[in-house]
Amino acid sequence: MRAFASTVTLILAALLAAALLAYPAWELVGLISPQPIHRVLHRIAMLVVILGALWLLRRWQLFHRHAFGFGQPRRILVRQLLGGLAGGTAVVLPLAMALYAFDVRIAKPDLTVTALPALHLLATGLISGLVVATIEETFFRGVLFTAVRRESGTVAAVFLPSLLYSAVHFLGGRLRLPAEQLDWTSGFAVLENMLIQYSQPGAMIDSFLALFAVGALLAWARVKTRSIAAPIGLHAAGVCVISFLRETTLVQTQHGNAWLVGGYDGVLGWGSLIWMVALSSLAYLTLRAVQAMRTDKSLEPGGEQRA
Repeated sequence: MRAFASTVTLILAALLAAALLAYPAWELVGLISPQPIHRVLHRIAMLVVILGALWLLRRWQLFHRHAFGFGQPRRILVRQLLGGLAGGTAVVLPLAMALYAFDVRIAKPDLTVTALPALHLLATGLISGLVVATIEETFFRGVLFTAVRRESGTVAAVFLPSLLYSAVHFLGGRLRLPAEQLDWTSGFAVLENMLIQYSQPGAMIDSFLALFAVGALLAWARVKTRSIAAPIGLHAAGVCVISFLRETTLVQTQHGNAWLVGGYDGVLGWGSLIWMVALSSLAYLTLRAVQAMRTDKSLEPGGEQRA
């Protein structure tokens, strides 16, 4: 539990430090290239998190490929990555098709997606997905998973990083202020704006739970494959499909089925949560059935010898 608490403390400390240093840093950056203060704050927070994470990793003795989730041989990692890409597409594509079929999302006006632009959108989405997935999975299902599992067991390693994974997705927002109005308190105004979604928990609970379910699914894949290659593939495929869906369709907020999607990205919400719970239940029951069949075979005459 100490590893998880240390990680949360680091993130909170990074946000506070960034809020405090945002104004003087904005003044210095402005001498070279004028930037909005919220961007300066985000970069400071990111830098503090990176430096703090490096220190924690050395302290926890987790600076090795097994802790990061890359301990398997390269050929296995590649196979798991490709399997994750296929599996992620198989999970998210039916959801995207259902949202379109239920008129939750409709094609953008005057949309003409021919073969070449469609391939460009998919390629861009896949590249972006692989970059985002590699960064996030290395942290959440890599070193943080390893640290929590070593201290508190597998269940905690699935639950706690997934909780944090969902929580950080609701940090954000831009706050543009005229330069003449900026002062030492402006960084805290930006920080308050970053946390604004938490002031209305009822509006974000569906997307929050859906993202938690996504994190738990990715952690389960980490447990089963003993690496983060499959989670990276699953994550990247999901980002790619969702990116394509958002580029080509719009949410009908007034439609009766609009409750299926949340306000986070117009895709993740109650509908995706129900879908993932159903898939997880099916996977669990299937594995139980397979294990029962293996147990029955081992009880047959000579079964122990064959096993």
